[in-house]
Amino acid sequence: MKKLSTRSRRLRASALLAALAVAFCLAGCAGQQATVTPSVVVEPEALGRGVEVSTAVKDSRPSAEVGLCNPASSMSGKLATACDPSPAMRTAVEKGLRDKGFTPSPARESVVRTLTVELTELSYKPSQENTHLAARAVAVVTVTADNNGQKLTRRYEGETVWKLPASGVEPEFDKLLSMTVSKALSRMASDYELIHFMEKTILRTREVK
Repeated sequence: MKKLSTRSRRLRASALLAALAVAFCLAGCAGQQATVTPSVVVEPEALGRGVEVSTAVKDSRPSAEVGLCNPASSMSGKLATACDPSPAMRTAVEKGLRDKGFTPSPARESVVRTLTVELTELSYKPSQENTHLAARAVAVVTVTADNNGQKLTRRYEGETVWKLPASGVEPEFDKLLSMTVSKALSRMASDYELIHFMEKTILRTREVK
């Protein structure tokens, strides 16, 4: 009985170790999700003259995947956005419009200015520098401005590079990606060519300056 009991305990211990090993592997392979909550920081100016602008914000990426959490590790999982970033982006875009003197408004026939903002790329591209991993994120935003039928298309890019303190250390993905999208949106809100195009009065037949 003692031999059987000892053997049984050994089998149970082996099974427990195997289960722990599998759990560890699954944890290493598991992906991560990041929540993107950007903000727009610009110098407040009354350039928009209070004109109404309707906004449309879309996530036009082919998928929610952003990259690998750690490409240097064969066990690394995928990094993806946790949810649609469009609502948070729209809030940031409308704040930027207000700060520049525009009035964000719902789309209706009397509002002849529309700003369509599309997130076309959000990627995490870390690189190995000596023994440390550098975290690099890139965001690309495409903007189409429509002022009474005339259109202007612009592209804005944001990039953030963080040097991580040690190999195997991952960045705060929420903060890293949010900061990167914020840079692209802030560049859009600070683009004086775009601001001038949106604030001027355009008639269907001619332009009044």
